[in-house]
Amino acid sequence: MAREAKYFRDNLESLRAYFPGKEMVSVPEAARYLGTTKESLFADDSFPILRLGKQSRVVLVNLAGWLATEAAH
Repeated sequence: MAREAKYFRDNLESLRAYFPGKEMVSVPEAARYLGTTKESLFADDSFPILRLGKQSRVVLVNLAGWLATEAAH
């Protein structure tokens, strides 16, 4: 079984507090949370964007994992 990344649960808890009741957020919402632009997130190939037709979303669980992975680098 894969081991979860350090700080994953802390990140997920923080994200769920910031986005209460949501499991997915828009890319602009994620960018605001991260203090960056949506363009920089789209340009980052490692950022977990889920494309749904013409819409793009970020799943909070995936974002928590990405943050934990980025913190390790």
